[in-house]
Amino acid sequence: MGIVSGPEATVVEDARTAIATFEAAGVEVALEQRLAATLGREGAQLEDLDADIIAVVGSDRCLLDTLIRLGDRETPVLPVSSKGQPDFLFDVTVTALDTVVGDLMDGRWTEDRRMRLVATIGGSESPPLLNDVAVFARRSATLMRYTLVLDGEPFWKDGSDGLIVSTPTGSTAYSMSVGGPVVLNSAPVFSIVTVNSVNPARRPLIVSDRMEVEIRDLISSVKIEAVLDGQLRKEVGDGPVTIRRSDSDAVFVKFSEERIAVLRGKLLKKAEVFDNAAHDLPPSAKLVLKVLEYKGQLTQRQIIEETMLPARTVRHALSLLISEGLVQKRVSLRDSRQGLYRVTPGPPGQRSPPGLGRRD
Repeated sequence: MGIVSGPEATVVEDARTAIATFEAAGVEVALEQRLAATLGREGAQLEDLDADIIAVVGSDRCLLDTLIRLGDRETPVLPVSSKGQPDFLFDVTVTALDTVVGDLMDGRWTEDRRMRLVATIGGSESPPLLNDVAVFARRSATLMRYTLVLDGEPFWKDGSDGLIVSTPTGSTAYSMSVGGPVVLNSAPVFSIVTVNSVNPARRPLIVSDRMEVEIRDLISSVKIEAVLDGQLRKEVGDGPVTIRRSDSDAVFVKFSEERIAVLRGKLLKKAEVFDNAAHDLPPSAKLVLKVLEYKGQLTQRQIIEETMLPARTVRHALSLLISEGLVQKRVSLRDSRQGLYRVTPGPPGQRSPPGLGRRD
């Protein structure tokens, strides 16, 4: 069992608990070098980690980062939810890990394969991406003009704040926060969602995953960037950006229906609560909420940089999210004048918004 974790102190402690659980059950453990250095143990770089399964302890952000660094490798991944972290692809929590170790050792699990995207930007190909490719002007509320081309044929010309191309897994992440459709994981399609188009009739588009999606003729008064899975930013210039299905999938450990029945009920409840709590929020508040889910705890300045929204808009969005109980604020220990914002880990009233993707 390979073990990877986020850098936060509480997550590292949960990783230590996971290691102890596996070792107590007789599972051989190999640690990624960053985690190993923190724990004072031997480790290896992620690309050199020799493991049958890789357990990722932490949050959505840590999981997305790990998958990007794994590249084309299809080693099965077991997401293990840390305390207070989003857990939409995390069937297992650290506290419940001991209940599934026997299933892992006896092979009582199957592979849950998730399609991924690859983006080519400036002739350079990205790593496989689980969620989405988002193309935006660097400065918020700045128009970006482009041509959408499908399999070499121009499909539409548009002006908008941006464009998001997502997988079925990513359809319940960034895409959904700007009005995109929810797509079942089994559907062999991509969704293409334009953000605040100048054409009010423009609607989200569903295309076959066999198609090549190209965004060309990019024009804006500021630089244009592609944001990859919320983790990487690449300057686009005048394009083009070409997106296709990756040759390799992301592979997750999937336990029996009986094992995850309780969690499924929890996920349905979370989705219902999110619909009730966030349905009437403005798009700017939904975007801030999604950025906090991707990036974890951020200052107001960092949120402004990540969302590219005006400072006044971010302040208003945070005020709404805090009043709804979806976001918490605390004072930074390093600078008492500065606030730190994060997604509310549990409820006020069992409230916790969906994370990087839902299980179908």
